[in-house]
Amino acid sequence: MMIQGGKMGICYRGKTLRALVQERQRLFKETGHAYGLEKLELLEQDPAKFMRFQMKLVAACINTREMAKLISANPMSLIQGELLFLLANAEGDVVATSYGLAGHIQGVPFVIKSIAELGFEEDPGINPGDIYSTNDAFYGTPHNADCYTLLPIFYRDELVGWTVGLNHITDVGGIQPGGLGTVSTSVFTDGFTYPPTRTGRNFRQEKWWDLHWKRRTRTEMFNVLDDKMRAAGVVKLHDRVKEIIDEFGIDYYRQALREIIERERRLLLSRVRAMAVPGIYHWLQLKRVDYKGTLGRLWPASNRNWLLHKPAEMHIRADGTIFTDMEGLSSEGDFHCNAYEPGVRVLTSLALWSHFAYTKTLNTALQYMTDWNLPPGCMFNPQNPWAATVMGLGEVGGCTYLFHRCLGYAYFARGFLEETYPMDGAGVGYGVQGLLGDGFPWAGGDMALITCWGQGAMAYRDGFSAAWCGPNPQPDQGEVELSEFLQPTQLNIGRGLIPDFCGHGKFRSGLEIGMMQMVNQPGQALIIATFASTSGMGGGALGMCGGYPRSNDVIIYAHDTNIREVIAQGGHYPRNLVEMRRMIESGTLKVGSLEIFNGPTPSVPCKDGDLYASTSGSMGGWGDVLERRYELIEEDIKYGWITPETARTVYGAVTDGN
Repeated sequence: MMIQGGKMGICYRGKTLRALVQERQRLFKETGHAYGLEKLELLEQDPAKFMRFQMKLVAACINTREMAKLISANPMSLIQGELLFLLANAEGDVVATSYGLAGHIQGVPFVIKSIAELGFEEDPGINPGDIYSTNDAFYGTPHNADCYTLLPIFYRDELVGWTVGLNHITDVGGIQPGGLGTVSTSVFTDGFTYPPTRTGRNFRQEKWWDLHWKRRTRTEMFNVLDDKMRAAGVVKLHDRVKEIIDEFGIDYYRQALREIIERERRLLLSRVRAMAVPGIYHWLQLKRVDYKGTLGRLWPASNRNWLLHKPAEMHIRADGTIFTDMEGLSSEGDFHCNAYEPGVRVLTSLALWSHFAYTKTLNTALQYMTDWNLPPGCMFNPQNPWAATVMGLGEVGGCTYLFHRCLGYAYFARGFLEETYPMDGAGVGYGVQGLLGDGFPWAGGDMALITCWGQGAMAYRDGFSAAWCGPNPQPDQGEVELSEFLQPTQLNIGRGLIPDFCGHGKFRSGLEIGMMQMVNQPGQALIIATFASTSGMGGGALGMCGGYPRSNDVIIYAHDTNIREVIAQGGHYPRNLVEMRRMIESGTLKVGSLEIFNGPTPSVPCKDGDLYASTSGSMGGWGDVLERRYELIEEDIKYGWITPETARTVYGAVTDGN
C-alpha cells in the first residue's frame, strides 16, 4: 500500500499504519482471535524461549521506569508511582509494561489509532527518532493531566513498535490549580491540552516544546522535568527493545508480540469462566455536582447543579467475555465530568486487572474480551468535541468499582472469599496556587490520600487500613518532608487514621486516613482547590450482605483561627478534623468561619494560620453489625479505632469505660 506521493507505507511489507490498524480490527472481528491467531506456534514450539522473550520485554519496561523517574522532581512520579513505561507493537497493542498506572495500557491503542487516522505517516511523517506527545482525551488519553510521550521503533526502515512513557503532572494550567480540577466548562477551561503532536526529532525534544510548559502551566519546571523524564525513558526503552530484536530476530519479535496478546486473551477468558458465575449484575451510583453560584454570569450554561445518575449492568457471558451496559447514564454537560471511550476503558480496567489480570504479563488483551454500551450524548460519550474532561476520569473512576462489586458477587457465588469485598472510588487531594511575599508565583498539589485507602471488609476479616489503592497497584503515600519542601505554605501538623471512619459490619473496612495542615506564611495570596469522591451522596458501593457503606469524604477550611496563639502558649494543636472539632467546642481553638464540604470544593482563598483538614479512603463493611464478635469490638476500642459511642449506637455493645 502506498501513501501520498507514491511512497510505500512504513509498516510490514510496505503497508501503511492506517492499513495495519484496520487489519487488526478486521481480523479479530472475522475470527474472534487477536490477529486471527488460532494457533500460537512460537509458544507451542518452545515455551521457555517464548517466556524468556516476554520477560525480557517486561524487565526492560520496569528498568526504564526505575531509571527515568529519578529525572523528575514531581512527587507523584518520584515517590507516589503515578507513571508508566510500556512497549506497544506497530498497531498500538501494548505487549509489555512496567509497574505503575496500569490502566493506561488501554489508552495507547486509541492514541496510535488517532495518529494513523490523522494521516501523520504522510504529514509530518513518522521517522526514526521522532517523538510524539499528547494529553488530549479526544484522541485517546483519559484527561489532560496524564501526558503521553511516544517514540516509534524502526528496524531496517520498518515500523515495528512504539515505546511510550506517561505520567500524571502536577498542574495543567486550567481554571483551577492542580491536575484534577473540579470546575471546568469546556476544553477551553480544562487547561493546556495538546492533540498528537511531533515535539521532538533525532531522539530529543525540541526547545520550543519547553516554552509551552513554561507559558501554559503553573508548575513549569515540574512539568518540563516530567517531560524530560518521559523522553529519556522512551529512548532508553527503545534502545533496549532493539537489542532484544537483535537477539531473537525480527521475524520472531513481530510474531511473538501478536501471540502475547492472543495468549493473554485466552488466559483472561479462562480465569473468568473458572471463577465467576455468569449472569447480569446491577450497580448504581448517584453523584452531585454543585456549580450554581460559583461560575455566575460568565458561564450561564454552567450556573446550575446536577444530580448524576450512573447505572450499569454487567453481563458476564458464558464464554468469559464481559459486556457493560450504561444505558440511562446522565447526559453530557458543560461541566468537568465528561469522558470519552478511551478514558472509560482506562479507568475501569483498574478493577478488572485485580480480579483476573493480575500478573506481570498484563497487556491490551482486555480490550478483546470487554464490550461497552455508552449511548451517544451521555457524559461518557459526548458528541461535543470541546467537552470538558479534566476530571471526567473521577466520574469514570466511580464506575470502576461496579466491577469490584459485581465481580465480587460473581466470585462469592462460586465460593471464593478472597476477592469479594465492597469497594468504591475514594481519595481527596488538592491543587494549590499562591503568590509569595516577594511576588514569586508558585503552584503545586497533593495526592497523598489517593494512595492509601482502607481496604473493604471481607467475608472473613476486617479490611486493612491505609494499605490499598484502586488506581495504582504500586502506590506510595510519600514523605511529608518532600511535600513541605515543595509546598512551603502547607505545614503538615497531623496525618493518621480517623476513628469511626469506616464501613461498619460483621467485619469492618479499614479506617480512613486524614490529613491536617496549617497554612504557613503564604505571602500575598493563596488558594486551595480540593477534589473528592463522594460529593455528599455517600458511597456508591454499599456494604455487602448487610454491611454499612463507606463514610463520606470530609474537607474543612477553618479561617481566621487563633492556632498561632495556642502554639505560642504551649497548647496542643489539632492533628485531625475530630480533634479540631473538639477544640472548637471546648473554646480552645477559635475560628472566624468554617467551610465544610463532603465533596469537591471551589477555589478557596486562605491566609496565615488557617487550618485545612481532609479525610478519605474507607470502603464498605461486610455482614450485619450486630453479628460482630465482642472481642473485635473490644480490640477496636482498646486501640482507638472506634469510639465507645459508636460501639453502642452501631454495634449495640455497651462498654464499662475500662
